[in-house]
Amino acid sequence: MPDWITHIAVAYILCTLLGFKYKEFNTGNTVLAMVGSVIPDFIKVGIITEYLGIGVWDFIAPIHLPIGSFIIAGILSLFFKERKTAFLFLSLGVITHYGLDLLLRNVSGGIYLFYPLYWGQWQLGLVATDDFTISMVALIVAVVVYMISRLKKNQNKEEHEDKD
Repeated sequence: MPDWITHIAVAYILCTLLGFKYKEFNTGNTVLAMVGSVIPDFIKVGIITEYLGIGVWDFIAPIHLPIGSFIIAGILSLFFKERKTAFLFLSLGVITHYGLDLLLRNVSGGIYLFYPLYWGQWQLGLVATDDFTISMVALIVAVVVYMISRLKKNQNKEEHEDKD
C-alpha cells in the first residue's frame, strides 16, 4: 500500500465527493486528478528499462519528488486548452499521492517532501508497505461513492425531466 489502484481510488473518491458541492469537479477533471495521482510513480518505468539494460534511475528519480511531480503536471497541462484547470487537477492528484505516501512506514526513510528546501525525509509510519488493508478499504469506498453518485445523477435527471 498504496499502490496505483489505491492512489487512483482515493483521487476519485475525493473529486467525486467534492463534485457533490462544486460543479468544477466534473468527470473530465476527476480523470485529470486520477492521472495526477500516479504521476510520482512514473518512476516505475525504470524497472522496465533495467530489464533492457538501460540505466535511467538517475534521470527519472526526481519525478518522485514533489517538485518533480509538479513539473511533470505542468508539462502535461500544456496539452490542454484549459491549462490552469488541468494543472490544478493534476496537482490535486499529486497531492493525494504524497498524502498517502506519508502514511507509509518506509525502510528507506520516507519521502523528500520539501526538497530542495529541506533534505530531510518524512514519513508518519502508520502503515506497512505490504499492508493492503487501506487498498481494500479505498476500493470499497470508491465503489460506494460511485453508486451514490449514480443515484444522485439519476435523481437530478428525473427532477430536471419533471420540470420540463
